[in-house]
Amino acid sequence: MDLQANLERFKSKHPISRNHYISYRSIYKATPSLKFIFKHYCPIYHISLDEFFEYYPLLAFIEYLVYETDTEMESNQKDSSPSSQSSLWDSKKIIIRSFLQEFDLEDPRILNQMDNLGKYIHLESKLLTSEKITLEDVIRASELRSSDELILHCTLIAMSGKPYRDEIFEIMSPIHILLEFHDDFRSYQEDRAAGNYNTYWMFQKLYGEEAQHYLKAEIDRYSKLFEATLKRLSEREQEVYSAKWSRLWQNVFPYFSSAELLRQAILEGV
Repeated sequence: MDLQANLERFKSKHPISRNHYISYRSIYKATPSLKFIFKHYCPIYHISLDEFFEYYPLLAFIEYLVYETDTEMESNQKDSSPSSQSSLWDSKKIIIRSFLQEFDLEDPRILNQMDNLGKYIHLESKLLTSEKITLEDVIRASELRSSDELILHCTLIAMSGKPYRDEIFEIMSPIHILLEFHDDFRSYQEDRAAGNYNTYWMFQKLYGEEAQHYLKAEIDRYSKLFEATLKRLSEREQEVYSAKWSRLWQNVFPYFSSAELLRQAILEGV
């Protein structure tokens, strides 16, 4: 199938596409994730700007629904159980799945990541409402948290007809996780005030004033995972991902280099 014929598939002709689902807040909140997909994955799959924007409506719609769920969860957080929070995402999954079916994109890998996002939502609610939490649950939440971007990644592959490669998902996994850490560290004060989930807050619940040391150990573990995965790639790909990793540590993660810098950046804004 040539590119133009492929793109014609995504011009929806069904009534469901004309319904209204989205708030401005969701559009605003989803923008960084969509930017991440374009910035990091389009070069990997050699997808041009013009081609990406042909796929953009469905990708954006999915991410907007993720943030519609997020908004509903935050407004109901104090009065809802983990199961009721998960049901908010379940209703959005039905909508997304109907679009995937319409465009013949219902790939099991997309559906699996949608299920993983539901697991994250359930786990997040459990961690927020439980008096006692475990490191295992906090780490599992960290690893499930970027499931929305993995939904987009899988959907981009399906829409573009590019081959699915496990090694790309594996090498990008530590990057996703550390970027989620970074976002939480920047929003720590705001999240605590609002009672929203935050990774550093969870480590404080577990380890009190020693939280930064245990969190640094997890950062080091994910760094070693990246390095081990990198060795399994071709020389050319090693160069590409090493450069990406170096830029992140230079421009985004410099304060990840020590536990004390973590503490200062998160708690003191230094």
